[in-house]
Amino acid sequence: MRNARQIPFLLLLICFTGCRDQENTNVPGPTPQQEATNQAIMQEIQKLEQESASAEPPPPVFPLPNLPDWKRSAPRALPASDHGFSVAYDHAGGMTVTFYQFTRGLKEIPDNLNSEPVQNEMKHAKASIEQAVELGLWNSATETDHGTVSLGDSPQKALWCRYQLATDQGEVNSDTYVWSHANTFFKLRCTGHAKNPLDDVKTLTPLLTALGDACSEKQK
Repeated sequence: MRNARQIPFLLLLICFTGCRDQENTNVPGPTPQQEATNQAIMQEIQKLEQESASAEPPPPVFPLPNLPDWKRSAPRALPASDHGFSVAYDHAGGMTVTFYQFTRGLKEIPDNLNSEPVQNEMKHAKASIEQAVELGLWNSATETDHGTVSLGDSPQKALWCRYQLATDQGEVNSDTYVWSHANTFFKLRCTGHAKNPLDDVKTLTPLLTALGDACSEKQK
């Protein structure tokens, strides 16, 4: 099992190296061919991870907030061809959030949640979760809800989905938010406690609001 701090980075890289959009077939176990494919994917991910470790991340499109009770990491570059970075937010109560800014090499990205590039990005996000299960990052993953929502109490809208992930330590909720601005994709992966979803909402709302307000302010 991978270190938990590496999982958010790997989730994005999975789509660069072997993301598949088809439904999970729920087979009892991986075939030898699948095992070989998964091993090749992990090797490629490790290579990209090593290359990104020494790369300089691009500047953020909008100022990233600092909030009480949230510890923010320094930006960590994604693969150079993607022109992006990730930032980890860790809450004192145990919730973890990873913010991604990236382009996937696209020159033009519509500021429209219904546009094909943004819709595809959410499909990639879901497919990466399914493939992460195949790679052994989690035991299982079940989508429980999805839609278009506001980021906290901000005016910024985003595509959203929620998965319940089964781990060796129990079940956790994982929320994904995707939106675009200034020819750039933004993604949030938020992992909390499945038994206390309302507490997670209370914890997460200030951070979502701050990020949404910062992005909305940049658009004025």
